[in-house]
Amino acid sequence: MHSHSLERIMRAKLILSVMAVSIFCPTLWGGGWNNTLMGARAIAMGAAFAGVADDPSAIYYNPAGLAFQNSRFNLSIDGFYIMPTHEYVSPAGVSSQSQYSSSVPQLFVTYQTNERMTIGFGVYVPYAGGGVEWSDGQLPIPALKSYLGVVSFTPTVSYQFSEKFSMGLNINLYRSTFELDTQTDSLGHMKAEENGSSFSAGFGVMYKPSERWSFGMSVRGPSRMTLTGKTTVTVEVPDFGNVALGLDSETKFDLPWDIEVGLSYRFSDKFLLTGSAQYTMWSTLDSLDKTIKDVPRPDLSTYDIHQEEPMNFKDILIVRVGFEYNISGGLALRAGIGVDRAAMPAEYLNFTNIDVDKFTLLGGIGYRTGRMSINFAYILAQGKEREKKGFTPPFGLPGSYNLSASIVGLGITYSY
Repeated sequence: MHSHSLERIMRAKLILSVMAVSIFCPTLWGGGWNNTLMGARAIAMGAAFAGVADDPSAIYYNPAGLAFQNSRFNLSIDGFYIMPTHEYVSPAGVSSQSQYSSSVPQLFVTYQTNERMTIGFGVYVPYAGGGVEWSDGQLPIPALKSYLGVVSFTPTVSYQFSEKFSMGLNINLYRSTFELDTQTDSLGHMKAEENGSSFSAGFGVMYKPSERWSFGMSVRGPSRMTLTGKTTVTVEVPDFGNVALGLDSETKFDLPWDIEVGLSYRFSDKFLLTGSAQYTMWSTLDSLDKTIKDVPRPDLSTYDIHQEEPMNFKDILIVRVGFEYNISGGLALRAGIGVDRAAMPAEYLNFTNIDVDKFTLLGGIGYRTGRMSINFAYILAQGKEREKKGFTPPFGLPGSYNLSASIVGLGITYSY
């Protein structure tokens, strides 16, 4: 093949590839991002922890709680193993399931510098932390694997103004990773890998009017996330073989405001009852901006493709209640329930993000001996099926969508 003929074919393939990428890259994330898997003890109590916040996971739930912790130093290492089942039922009644398990580790450490001030640091995943994986033949589209995770590095400070009142402040330094791996009918293998950073700030207050009552509130501010990386399409050129075409890409989206209030009541030294309500303003995610850079024209000049994909997410309210009962010998029993509403409008449901209303049962046990405590948690989340009408490219086919999950958590805390 002559070089100029090969160049024309390559150029045509590249332009076709960019057209396909510009179709496939939007609509990859959604409002089902809320990840409240923080602290095995707190989760076992229904994650209704903003009004308790008496262990290191307060860095996430309510930073003001750090000032009321009993020990001068606390180190908590927790992890959760998530086993979700994403389900799609076609209009013809054919059911397909995706099961993409993932693990979410986290670390919290706190130190009381004086009688009133406590500092802390946390590493955890406040948004996403999972994905989907559909094999060939499961859906009317080729194989598809997608993952998104947002990690927060969170320095925190808490100050106790009186025996009854404290405030806390933190900074959330986010690091996000996105991966997409799929096949296209016309262009073959396509892979996208993007990473980015952003930050937000938050604060909390804790008020204890008596030894039995405790009230807490925490606020986490919004953030504008920018991801950059490569989108690679593998194309077959006649008489030349497979060629990987790498294109610089950028994605921007908004993370929401979070406001949570909690109230707890200690009936006795053994029994604690707690509840919370979390309001997440996902309406900040009204669009997703995608840019593919330096796209070649037939005359070898370049240009950028920019798309603004409407998302139109809505604000959601998550309500939780839970309890802790301390048995003699350092053993504690915990349980709770939660109701989590979907943020994604039904018309935007797709195979990469199935967001549904969820009812959650949570529970677990804890054992404390000396300076060490071990906590186990189990979560069963059952979704409510949602119906989607119409097609939204590339992954939003009409039909029924649902999600359920089993999650196990284990945490170890050392205090002195």
